[in-house]
Amino acid sequence: MSVTKDRVQAPPSEVDVSSEVLSSLINMSGRQRMLSQRIALQSMLAFQEFDGALTIARETLRTFSDSHTALVQGRDGLPGLFSPALREAFHGSGDVAKKITDFIALASVALEAIERGSPRANEALNALIGSVDPLLTHLHAVTAVYEQESRRIARAQKKGQQDLIERIKAIAKEAHIVSFNGQIVASRSNVTGREFAVIAGVMTSITKELEAVVSAFVQKTSAG
Repeated sequence: MSVTKDRVQAPPSEVDVSSEVLSSLINMSGRQRMLSQRIALQSMLAFQEFDGALTIARETLRTFSDSHTALVQGRDGLPGLFSPALREAFHGSGDVAKKITDFIALASVALEAIERGSPRANEALNALIGSVDPLLTHLHAVTAVYEQESRRIARAQKKGQQDLIERIKAIAKEAHIVSFNGQIVASRSNVTGREFAVIAGVMTSITKELEAVVSAFVQKTSAG
C-alpha cells in the first residue's frame, strides 16, 4: 500500500464550517484511535494465521489512511485543516501528521511481511505494536483540538448572530422613525403628500415585517 504524502492547502474560512461538519470531524478523528488499535490486533491475528485477519487488517488500514487524508487535505465536504490550531496540531512541533504516516508505513510493511511469510515478519509486527501506544496519545490530543475548535467556533458564531440581530434591530428602529415622520409630513401636505403617505405606509409595513423576522430569528437561536 502506498502512503499519500500530506499536502497543506489554503484553508477555507471558518464561517463556512458548520456544526454538522465539525461533528463529523470530531467523530472521524476519534475513530482513528479505534482503527489504529484494530490494525495492530488484526495484524497480530494474521501473524498467528487466523482466517480473514489479514484481509480485515488491510481494509482497516485503508480506512485509517483514507480518513487521515480526508482530515488533513479535506474531501467530500470536509474542510481540511481550516484553523491555525489544527495546522499546529498536525504539522507543528510534534509533527503528528508524519507520525501517522509513519504508522501507516509500519503497518504496510508488517502486513506485507506476514503475507509473504517473511522471517522479518515478527520484527515488523513488533515495531508496529510498539508504535501504537505513542500514536494513541497523539491521536487523542488531535481529537481534543477538534473539540476545542468546535466550542470556539460555536461561541464565535453565536456572537456573530447576536451582533447581526442588534444591527437589524437598529435598522428596523431607524426605518420605523423615518416612516412615522413621513406620515406626519404627508398629513400636512397636498396630493403629493398623500402619495408620499402611501410610500410611508408601505415602509411601515416593511418595518413591521422586519421586526417580526427578527423576533422569530431570536426565538429560534435562543431555542438552539
